[in-house]
Amino acid sequence: MENLNSSNSSSLDSTSPDSGRLISSILLGLCCLLGLPGNIAVLLVIMRRSPQRSNFTLYLMLNLASSDILCLATVPMWIYTLLHRWTLDRAACKLATFLLYLSLYANVLMVTLLGVQRYLQVLYPQMWNRLRRKGEAALLLALWGLACALTAPAVATHDMGDGELKYRRHTGSEAERVAVLVLETLLGFVVPFSVLVTSYCCLQRRVNQMVLFSSAKLTWLVTSVVVAFFILWVPVHIVNVVDIAGMVLRASRPEALAVLLRHRSVAVRVVRSFTFVNSCLDPFPFLCSEL
Repeated sequence: MENLNSSNSSSLDSTSPDSGRLISSILLGLCCLLGLPGNIAVLLVIMRRSPQRSNFTLYLMLNLASSDILCLATVPMWIYTLLHRWTLDRAACKLATFLLYLSLYANVLMVTLLGVQRYLQVLYPQMWNRLRRKGEAALLLALWGLACALTAPAVATHDMGDGELKYRRHTGSEAERVAVLVLETLLGFVVPFSVLVTSYCCLQRRVNQMVLFSSAKLTWLVTSVVVAFFILWVPVHIVNVVDIAGMVLRASRPEALAVLLRHRSVAVRVVRSFTFVNSCLDPFPFLCSEL
């Protein structure tokens, strides 16, 4: 989830936009045009329901839509930055980093909780029911608090260099940079997806298929969101792994590093825009289920 405007390739620092920047900008623009109205529609549909008809899955979708709106609202700034340069000050740099990473981590945590809640509601309904409304509200607040905490490494390492019109990641050493990327990959993908896979595998093993799919609409909604999360986040973290491998190989295998960076620079900007595609697609399974 490294910033869209950072790159190790000097060719990407030129003032004229390359094909990767143009493709990424077009993709981001489409995400904003489709995703913002879609997520706002989700908010309106859920908020119009009476409290008696609402359940925790709907509240999770409400919070997921809120995190997606927060993510997509920053898109115009990223498009301008991709096509031109970062023109704002250091405070704006830190704020932009915080808002982007907060929305992305909140998105990941909400999707993970969707899967865990489905597991607990089917296998341990009495345990889940003990939470009640106050417990569910406290759980959601805790998730937003955790998302804020997880943004700390990104906010600490993204900055503007002296005399630079660029906003990118600055770290004291390559070891620190590797540590941050490993942390992002583990907490932003490996751990959440492992929890989701474990939850669904346990459901498949222990529950009769008719019971599992007794609420076909809910099952389709949760499964669609989880599958989209997996498909669109895998390429992002593959880039992180390539970055980590490149830094590890820098001293021992410079030839291998050159090959890695060449392939990375072609796709990096487009791949990292997939996180915005995920925020764009999230509302549509819910809206389709309401039709």
